[in-house]
Amino acid sequence: MDGTRFIQVFFCLIFGISGTLWAQDQGKADSLKKVLLETDTLSPMSQMAMFAKIAAYSSSPDEVLLYADTLLELAATHHEPNYIIEALQSKGVAYRLMGNLKKSLENLFRSANLAIEKGEHKRLTTGYLEIANTYMANNDLKNAIIYNRKAVGLIRLHGNKEQLAINLLNTGYSYYSLNELDSALLLYNEAEPIFAQIGLKIGQAYAVGNKALVYWKQGNNDSARQGLLRAIDMLGPLGDQFGMADYHNQLGKLYAEEGKTEDAIRHTSKALEIAQALDLKEQMRDASLLLSNLYKTKKDYAQAFDYQSRYIVYKDSIENSGTTRQLANLRTEFEVSLKEKEIVLLEKRQLLNRIYIIVAVFFLLLAVLMLLYFRQRFFNAKLLAVNEQKYHDERIRNLLNTQETKALQAMVQGQESERKRLARELHNHFGSLMATIKVNMHAVDEKAIPNYQTLSVLIDQACADIRNLSHSLNVGIADDFGLVPALVELTAHLRQANSLEVEFSAAMCEQKMEARNEIIIYRIVQELVSNVLKHAGATKLSISLTCFDEENIINIIVQDDGIGFDVAEEMTGSGMGLNTLKEMIVDLRGEIRFDSNAASGTTVNIDLPVTPITLN
Repeated sequence: MDGTRFIQVFFCLIFGISGTLWAQDQGKADSLKKVLLETDTLSPMSQMAMFAKIAAYSSSPDEVLLYADTLLELAATHHEPNYIIEALQSKGVAYRLMGNLKKSLENLFRSANLAIEKGEHKRLTTGYLEIANTYMANNDLKNAIIYNRKAVGLIRLHGNKEQLAINLLNTGYSYYSLNELDSALLLYNEAEPIFAQIGLKIGQAYAVGNKALVYWKQGNNDSARQGLLRAIDMLGPLGDQFGMADYHNQLGKLYAEEGKTEDAIRHTSKALEIAQALDLKEQMRDASLLLSNLYKTKKDYAQAFDYQSRYIVYKDSIENSGTTRQLANLRTEFEVSLKEKEIVLLEKRQLLNRIYIIVAVFFLLLAVLMLLYFRQRFFNAKLLAVNEQKYHDERIRNLLNTQETKALQAMVQGQESERKRLARELHNHFGSLMATIKVNMHAVDEKAIPNYQTLSVLIDQACADIRNLSHSLNVGIADDFGLVPALVELTAHLRQANSLEVEFSAAMCEQKMEARNEIIIYRIVQELVSNVLKHAGATKLSISLTCFDEENIINIIVQDDGIGFDVAEEMTGSGMGLNTLKEMIVDLRGEIRFDSNAASGTTVNIDLPVTPITLN
């Protein structure tokens, strides 16, 4: 089924059956505004309820934003967190409708965090679904799936079967769009019997039809054909002409692939007939093109020319409205996501595990030898530079008025440049190498390497020596290195040394940070990455830095798809050192939040304020 069409049909299914917070009905919104204007005796609670409903029913994003802001101010005044959550969610939806996806996600994440804090499971579910919808609006199906899965997890615990089945179907289609067919089929198989149990026949029909499309992609044409025919038979008594037209179209394509021209023409003609009655231009276009090709196969060129002419008319009509460009963008994103999925090769994991210890020991020995060599070299260079500096300073004082003064100053400057070059070489090459070795050592089982603790202590000492030597050679050398290049290099080493898909993004502040603050942020990320490698068992890792200039906040998000952990238990123990990390963030006047479970992995969200204490 075409991606855009399915989403339209499926959202209609959600709105029509289960209901949501935002069911647009401008008539109801106007009636509520009239009541609000004519009544001046409403209590604050009644006013908040009215504002929430108007924001939910209004079809104007500007009006939604206006009433959501009013609700937010009133709810904050009266300390009503539930209405604060709803106001933030309404603002997130309004900004999404306006096309401002950044502000949409900011408000939706604020509402979700507050819902988590207050234990509001129903509102948290709605927040996760709206976050997923915002990512889908940006064609970011990966993140949409993450928050759909979070919503499904909450529905399993606190929702009803109808909500569960609908969201399983929706999440399944996101997997189908990313060509993760096994995951899509798993969710469809779970949704279908639930629809049957609660008597929601239209949902059951779409589950059957979408399973058939998965079978078709997997090459199982017989199961695909049977499923599409069954879905059509189920949709007929329900009057869902849209779904019937699309499934007839898919059957036509399937029969055309198999060379069964007459069957293909019969189903495609039926699809065109229904599409014309409903004025479904995309389906009319697709059916006309397929019929033109089918009649060419039969050498009936008159019919082929007739349908080709119809195809051109429908195609031009769609392009004039801009729909074709949107569909082309969706197809492009779909193809890109398919290519990204080909990166993971499971067969290489066992081989990497066997090689890992050998590579780690080799780099460790190499690093220790190089450290000893450069430590002695830099010590001698530093001692020589100090002695030469004293000598040249004395001569300069005695020869201020001679040409020799300029020559001596140039010599000193040249030696200073050499010291900077040596410090940069030490920091860039060997500092980065030792940092990578340290991260990878944390990911190795302690029992796998003899004398693990001794090696770990040596690496820590080596890192400290390199850092001290670098800064002792040139106090301002940190200005030549940057946080973003350092993290780019770290993620590059992670990709090379681990079977881990790593994503990194950064949107930094206009004002440059001091070196000490960049080091703090780098250490925080390094500690979180070490925990992922050592404990999570993850295949995907995402690191993002975002600076919000207006709010004076640096946001750090480290996200993995690993096995998760019990946050409450970990904060009382010492297994991954999260308690220490939290204390450090609090000392920096920041906030840290953990969201972890076995189904969706772990997300660590950190906000550091831009203040003289942490950032300049």
